[in-house]
Amino acid sequence: MNAHLKPAPRTPAPGTPTPGTPAPCRADFSRPTTLNRLFPLILLLAFPFVIYGAAQRGLADVMAQEPRYQIERWRAGKWVPDQFKLNAIQAELGTAHDLDPNNPNLLEDLGRFNAARVERGHAYDPEVRAMRQQALARFRQGLERRPTSGHAYVNVALMKYKLGEIDQEFSESLQQAMRRGPWEPQVQLIGIELGLATWQALAEPTHEILKQAIQAQVQWQLINQKPALQSLLKRYRRPDLAHLL
Repeated sequence: MNAHLKPAPRTPAPGTPTPGTPAPCRADFSRPTTLNRLFPLILLLAFPFVIYGAAQRGLADVMAQEPRYQIERWRAGKWVPDQFKLNAIQAELGTAHDLDPNNPNLLEDLGRFNAARVERGHAYDPEVRAMRQQALARFRQGLERRPTSGHAYVNVALMKYKLGEIDQEFSESLQQAMRRGPWEPQVQLIGIELGLATWQALAEPTHEILKQAIQAQVQWQLINQKPALQSLLKRYRRPDLAHLL
C-alpha cells in the first residue's frame, strides 16, 4: 500500500516571523519623529534672536570704544574733560551697558570711569567714598563674569586699597592678580606696589607671592622692569627686598 506522502514543511526564511510570534521591533528611519520635524522650525525661530543678540553686543562694543579711549587718556593725564563731557561719557557707557549688561569689559569701563572721577579725592569724603564703592561694585561684577582675569582681580584690590579696606578680600584679590596675570607687566607692577604699600598688614603667604612676582618681573625679557621695581622699593623703603633684583 502506497503511503500518502505529505509535503515537507517549508523552512521560513531568516528573519520571517512565524505565525503567533510577534514581529521583532526595528527602527523605522523612513518616518521622521515629531522632534525631527520640529527641529528645523526651532532653529528657524531661534535664528532671529541669535542675530539680534549678536547685533546688540556688536553695537554695544562700538559705542564703548570712544568713551573707553577718552577714559584712558583722562587717567593718563593727557586730557581733562569738563562736566558736559563727563556726562556724555557716562551716558554712552550706560547705553552700551543696557545693550549688553553681562559684558565684563563694559562693567570694568564703568568701574574705571567712576574711579577716575574721584582719582584725587580724599578717602574720607563721603561723595568720594560713595563713588569708589560704586566702582568697586562694578569691578566685582566684572570679576564674576570673568573670574580668570588678572586685570579684574587687580582692579578689585586697587579699589579696596583706595577705600582703606585691607581685608581678606583685598589679600585674596592681590594674590589672584599675581597668579593669573604673570605675563601682564601692568598688572604685576600695580599688584607689587599695592603689596609694598600694605606689607605690614599682609600674611606671609602673600609676602612670598609678591617676592616671586618681583623676581619674575626682573627676568621679564620684553620690558626692562628693573628701574621701575627699584623705584618702588625705594619709595616704600624696602631695601631688605633689594636682593630680589
